[in-house]
Amino acid sequence: MATLIISSISDRSGKTAVAAALASRLGSDGSQVAVGRAVSGDASSSSDADVFSNLLPESPAVSGAVGDIASKISGSTGSSKIAIVEGSSDTSSNLELANSTDGLILLVTRYGEGIAAVAKEYGSRLAGVIVNGLPKYRAEDADGTIAGDLEASGAKLFGSIPDDRRMLAPKLGQVADFLGGEFLNGDDQSDQLLDNFLIGGLVLDWGPYYFSNRKNTGVIVRGDRPDVQLAALQTDTTRALILTKGVRPVEYVMYEAAQRGIPLVVVPDNTHDVAEQLEGLQPRVAFDHVDKLSRMVDLISEHVDISALEDQLAQPATR
Repeated sequence: MATLIISSISDRSGKTAVAAALASRLGSDGSQVAVGRAVSGDASSSSDADVFSNLLPESPAVSGAVGDIASKISGSTGSSKIAIVEGSSDTSSNLELANSTDGLILLVTRYGEGIAAVAKEYGSRLAGVIVNGLPKYRAEDADGTIAGDLEASGAKLFGSIPDDRRMLAPKLGQVADFLGGEFLNGDDQSDQLLDNFLIGGLVLDWGPYYFSNRKNTGVIVRGDRPDVQLAALQTDTTRALILTKGVRPVEYVMYEAAQRGIPLVVVPDNTHDVAEQLEGLQPRVAFDHVDKLSRMVDLISEHVDISALEDQLAQPATR
C-alpha cells in the first residue's frame, strides 16, 4: 500500500482539508483510501482525527501516534490502495513518519512561505508541493516563479488552490455561541455555513439588491429595524438575520422569517461591535463540514494535477 504524508511549513495551512479531499478524490473509483492523523496527544490533533471519521466514515482509519502509524497501515483492511496520513509542520517528525511507513511526503504551503528550502530538507521523500489559499492575483507568480524555484531544487509543484470563501465559513451555531446570541427560530439550522456577512445599516441601494450581492449571507442588523430586516428576507441569498442590541423583531418579521425558513438570532451588542467581534471568530473556524469537503474536492480536481500525484505514488517511495 502506498502511503502519502501531508505536511506543512506552518499550522493552519490546510493539511486536514487537502488530506480529506484527496482521500475522497482518489477513492472515487470504488477502491477505498485509508486516511488518518499522526496524533501527538493534544486536543487539536484528536479533533483533526475525528474530522476524518465524521467526513469519511467509510474510509479505513489509520490515526495514531507517529510510532504506531506503520502498524495501523499494515493492519488496515479492505480494498485500500493508498493510505493518506496528516502529519505536522515539524520536518523531523514528518521524515520519521515517512521512513517508518516507507511513504512519500506532500508539502502543503501558504503563498509567501520559504517553500524551496523546506522542500530540499525532505529530499527524495518529497512527492511534491501544493500551494493552498493562493491570493486571487498571485496565480501567475505561483505558476511561474514558485514552480521554477521548486524545479531548480528538484521538487514538483502539483498545483495552487485559490482562496475560497467556503473554506473560511463558520457555522451559524458557532456564530451564535461566539456572540452570546439566542435563536428565536431556526436553531435546527445551526450547522449551516455562512460564507459572507453583510451589515444592514444605511443602505443606499434598493434593499433586496444590496442583500443579494453575496451568497449564503448572515445579515447583521439592528433588532428595531423591521424595514431593513424585511428587505434582507426578500432575497434567496440570506441565510440568517443576526439582530443586534438585544432587541427582538416585530411579529411580522418573525412570521416572514418562519415562512421563508430563515433563522433569527438575537445578540446583546450593537451592530458595529458585532461586526468587529466576528473577526475574532476566524481562528476557531475548522474544516469540519461536509459542504467544505465537497468544495475542496472540486478545488483540488480543478487546480491540482492529480494524475502526476498518482504517478508519484505508483513509484517506489525510496528512489
